[in-house]
Amino acid sequence: MTNDTRERILAVAQELFIDQGYDGTSLREIADRLGFTKAALYYHFRSKDEILVALLEPGSALLAEFLERLTHADGVAGWADALEWIIEQMFDHIEFFKLLERNRSSVGELSEHLVALTDHLEMHERVETAVHTITSDLREQVRMVAALGAVTGFDDWAPRLLASAPPEQLRNELIAATRDILKLPRARRPRAAAVSAN
Repeated sequence: MTNDTRERILAVAQELFIDQGYDGTSLREIADRLGFTKAALYYHFRSKDEILVALLEPGSALLAEFLERLTHADGVAGWADALEWIIEQMFDHIEFFKLLERNRSSVGELSEHLVALTDHLEMHERVETAVHTITSDLREQVRMVAALGAVTGFDDWAPRLLASAPPEQLRNELIAATRDILKLPRARRPRAAAVSAN
């Protein structure tokens, strides 16, 4: 058994959780799809909960990187760059967001395991500090927070749109909207292809 096997399990589980939901998928179905016994599956994951937590881990890494970019942004334009980066990541990891959209209640029940995703007090403190460090202008501060809310709230308010709209068009519109809120010129060129996640 290798890391490749673990990744195959996660890929199959993600597909099933998106197609039929976490509650509608059994460990037996995951094992059968892979040609495994349940015992072989247990070698890597002791429960469905463990599989879902593993599938949600990339969200923690994305959030940590996003916060780093926000807190080290160089001015309002740097803030816009950080927002553009997270918009790109949303589309590079679209299956992750489809998983969230299909399984919101199950994800909510597991939230105590996702410390990096749920430690809102520290996250809010870091963001507020960054805003005040970047500018003392109240209008710019309001626009920065509003632009952040527009991006981070998009998945909450429009998960189906995120999962089903033409990706290139939606990416470009989101980037344009954040720049409008920030009163910055439109990006020089629309994004024609997804940027690789690093």
